[in-house]
Amino acid sequence: MMTRNTPAALEAVLTAAARRFRLLVCVLIAMVFQAAPAHALVDQTWISAEGMDSGGCLALVPCATLAYAIRQTAPGGTIFVMDSGFYGAATIDRSLTIRSEYGQMSMVASITVNAASTDKVMLDNVALECLATARGLAYGYGVQVLKAGDVLLNRVSIKDCLAGGTVGAGVYIYSTTNCRVTLNDSVIFNNRVGVLVSGADGMAHAKIYRTLFLSNSESGVRVIGNGNDAIMADNNLLGSPKSMDLQSGGASRSFGNNSMTSGDTPIPMSQY
Repeated sequence: MMTRNTPAALEAVLTAAARRFRLLVCVLIAMVFQAAPAHALVDQTWISAEGMDSGGCLALVPCATLAYAIRQTAPGGTIFVMDSGFYGAATIDRSLTIRSEYGQMSMVASITVNAASTDKVMLDNVALECLATARGLAYGYGVQVLKAGDVLLNRVSIKDCLAGGTVGAGVYIYSTTNCRVTLNDSVIFNNRVGVLVSGADGMAHAKIYRTLFLSNSESGVRVIGNGNDAIMADNNLLGSPKSMDLQSGGASRSFGNNSMTSGDTPIPMSQY
């Protein structure tokens, strides 16, 4: 036997359906706009010029900027650079390695190291560029070291750090705690100063090996202030008004196998 729905019954059905529809809409809105879940820090992250700053910077979904990737990387971890591109300014605040994934990738970037005095930071096989004319960017340094235990720049190229009114150095070491920065097998090209070692407390120390300094407009290596120094071996410093520039008590020591075309003379050291 068939029953006919009364107007009241139809109204009740429609009202219930409307409530269910509103509930569904609210759930969907909550799913879209809810805060992204927190990601646990991981040991390996990836960045790419075509990436997006979201998630955990994994290999299949890389991030776009160096600053975001640092925040996703656990202390002691590694950030892999997948391709050349613009990666922005960033501060490293923990033990960390930045390494090129496939050959030496070119990064328009400026990196500050401001970590604990026991932290160790490494840049390996990357090329840093300070100038991005189309973006209106001119960074004052490629790498600035404010605080860390050890910083190793291995097979690194740094160029075009020429910004007027700023530091204008490929590597700028200005540390208030005892810090050793080692530059190995690298190229420092077309900056105002190739490596600038400074700091008020005499805590900034550079070790420079097998590196080419070429066409840096003011000096290849500049050391300023008592206690600050640069120890050098097997380097070539060419095309600057002063290959070595020692100011206000800054010192340099050489094993005698560096090619310098001008400037101040380092203190000789014995080879043994």
